[in-house]
Amino acid sequence: MFRITTLFLCILLAAASVGRYRAEQAVDKTRDELQLLETGKLDELQKIQVLRAEVAYLENPERLAKIAKAKTDLRPSDSLQIVSPTQFAAALNDDGMASEFADDTSPSDVITNAIAMAQLSTAE
Repeated sequence: MFRITTLFLCILLAAASVGRYRAEQAVDKTRDELQLLETGKLDELQKIQVLRAEVAYLENPERLAKIAKAKTDLRPSDSLQIVSPTQFAAALNDDGMASEFADDTSPSDVITNAIAMAQLSTAE
């Protein structure tokens, strides 16, 4: 009886030892995976910082102004390029619209210009 109990306890001890060994191996493997993920996370955060710096450089207003000046021929509008609502309606050959705005001659009146544009778009 003593030998059966001793044998059973030895088998139980061996099974417990194997179980603990496997658990330690699983923990080590999980730690390695976690370390790999942490390293990957740090790499991605560094890449994000580099991309943010690149975006800040690319969106720099002074840099964009230099490129626009070098590549385009844009300049501020002069008064000859701005038309009154009457001139705009006349350019579209709309006599009814031109007579409606005939008394208005201020080309800088933004509200009047907007009203003329709105009326022309609803008339179509």
